[in-house]
Amino acid sequence: MVFYLAKGEPDACGQGCSEWIAAEGQIDQSTAQRLRTFLNRLGKRKLPIYFHSPGGNGVTAMEMGRLLREREMTAGVSQTIPVDCAAASAQACRALKQKAQVLPSMLRVGSCNSACVFALIGARVRQVPPGARLGVHSAKVIVMRSDGRKVNYSDRQVASFQKAKLTELNARLRRYVQEMKVDVRLFDLGAQVPPETVQYLTRDEIARFGIDTRESQETRWDLIEPARSEPWAMKLFVQTAADGGKELRTSFIQIACGSLQRARVTYFRHIGLSEKEKKATITMAAGDRKSTLFGSGSVIKLDAIEPGGSYNVWTTFVPFEFLEAAGLDTIGISEQSGPSAVPHVTRLSTAGMAQAIAALRQSCSANSDCRTSGSDGGSREAICNVPAVGH
Repeated sequence: MVFYLAKGEPDACGQGCSEWIAAEGQIDQSTAQRLRTFLNRLGKRKLPIYFHSPGGNGVTAMEMGRLLREREMTAGVSQTIPVDCAAASAQACRALKQKAQVLPSMLRVGSCNSACVFALIGARVRQVPPGARLGVHSAKVIVMRSDGRKVNYSDRQVASFQKAKLTELNARLRRYVQEMKVDVRLFDLGAQVPPETVQYLTRDEIARFGIDTRESQETRWDLIEPARSEPWAMKLFVQTAADGGKELRTSFIQIACGSLQRARVTYFRHIGLSEKEKKATITMAAGDRKSTLFGSGSVIKLDAIEPGGSYNVWTTFVPFEFLEAAGLDTIGISEQSGPSAVPHVTRLSTAGMAQAIAALRQSCSANSDCRTSGSDGGSREAICNVPAVGH
């Protein structure tokens, strides 16, 4: 695992927070000591640490967690994207991270699996933003010599040793979870999952286990630029069900090019487990402007956003000016189940929205030669996107 300092825009890592510690990669036997050394170099500065890790050594992870608790630190799950790594090779990017400099960076949705979860829960304050993934599975004991070569014991002796060590390790992990004031059901769930697989926690489990209990939270608006498709702006948010239930769910909004002058806004609305299917009128408000969203009625699965999550998709097309109102602090998503029903309104911050929309609009303009408006105000493929046929 590599540790380095990152700095983003104002409030990039929360209210009043623009600088953080990035923690990336596999947790090995030396990781806890290297983290201690890194924190000692910071002196009295108390910065949050953000993990993006596939896991690794569970004993080391517990040591890391106790170090975070000892220093009363905040830990989160997010991937740090250094600006200077955009055009660099993986080797050059890693070298950049090891130079002990503060790297201009962005935070994106990340993952924390296996042993990483034990390091995370050691923090006094834990932040698992919408869309972040926490993966758990059972522990595994690997029997090797100190020089890395295979031990000279029979298979039966190795199996007996592994069983004894695994029992000891599981007891330590379970006590550790209780020590960190996290629901022991977190350990019990992971213990049922084979070590070769990963089970991701739902948002409701993350809250019920006491890892991150916030009922309302959201990400900044970010511009997503896939390598093989057009970019889009995106915001994820956690909310309770519109029917007043306590189940937490992760929904998100995507804004993409609709035409040269219009944006396509798509609301992926999570359907709660306890929620009954019903018709609703959904509108989006930005300042004094409103637009009604239209649903297809279909249900899609998006496990990458919410494990086992089902989503309804609602769409509208609006002029870019709709999203660029000066001084706009929030946008609202209103859901009304009937003419006399009280609307359920979700207010979302516009932090990062102006920059994301400006970049998106520039991209829409750059690709305008290959885009033409459809009759619904959206877009359809233009003739320049049809593959050429050789003679």
